[in-house]
Amino acid sequence: MEITIAQSTDQAFSQPSTLTRTAIVTGGAGGIGRTISRRLAAEGYAVVVADIDQAAADQAAASLPQIDGADHRGFAGDLTDSGVNRALAAVAAETGQISVLVNAVGISPKRNGRKIPFFELADEEWNQVMAVNVSAPFFLVREAFRYMPTDGSASIVNLLSITAKLGTGGPSDASFGPFLPSSVAYGASKAALQNLTASLSHELAGRRIRVNGIAPGFVQTPMMGDVPVDERLLGQVPMRRFAKPEEIADAVAFLISDKASYITGISLDINGGWRTC
Repeated sequence: MEITIAQSTDQAFSQPSTLTRTAIVTGGAGGIGRTISRRLAAEGYAVVVADIDQAAADQAAASLPQIDGADHRGFAGDLTDSGVNRALAAVAAETGQISVLVNAVGISPKRNGRKIPFFELADEEWNQVMAVNVSAPFFLVREAFRYMPTDGSASIVNLLSITAKLGTGGPSDASFGPFLPSSVAYGASKAALQNLTASLSHELAGRRIRVNGIAPGFVQTPMMGDVPVDERLLGQVPMRRFAKPEEIADAVAFLISDKASYITGISLDINGGWRTC
């Protein structure tokens, strides 16, 4: 499909005439993103599933329930490129008014399922984590807000992490917690995204667009699939289990709903009782 890239002009601020509600989910073919996409489709949104892999994005979009003939679409591209995000926003706006944006894209590099010590992180690994986890969400918000309604119904949700508050702990053989397999690059990126979430909530308040974050602890996804689960990990969680992706999707559904109409700029912790402050 040929994509026409919308230009960043005053004209781009005009609202689409269609009443169709559209949602963009980045990382939408991943474990959490796919579940969020499914939940939004069940809520009646036309979902644009954005991912790095076209086949995966198309397959995820095709699997979504179609409520009232919703036109779900897959979109593939490198979201660390601002031009790709401009194209993504334009494609979503063709489907309908962009009411919801969920930035679920994220990477957490490990080695054989274990934490990479800070002194072994290559420049390329650090830069890639920052680009995917911070720059990509920023670029998309910067483009998509132009197509979002200003009647109070629009909402942006960024996927944060417990590491944004806790940090990522000591070396793999440390005797103290927190015990987390993520690198310092991941923790720093999620802390930056949490601050970006708060800052954007202030900048977009005048347009009545709410911006919130969800900060999970451990979630049972393919990203965690190669991480050895031991007593040190689960022993930190009072509920003694990983979250289900559906529980993260439930939180997204709440934050974009009218029930959360006076909530903006927050980080909602979903971690089974794990202390974060």
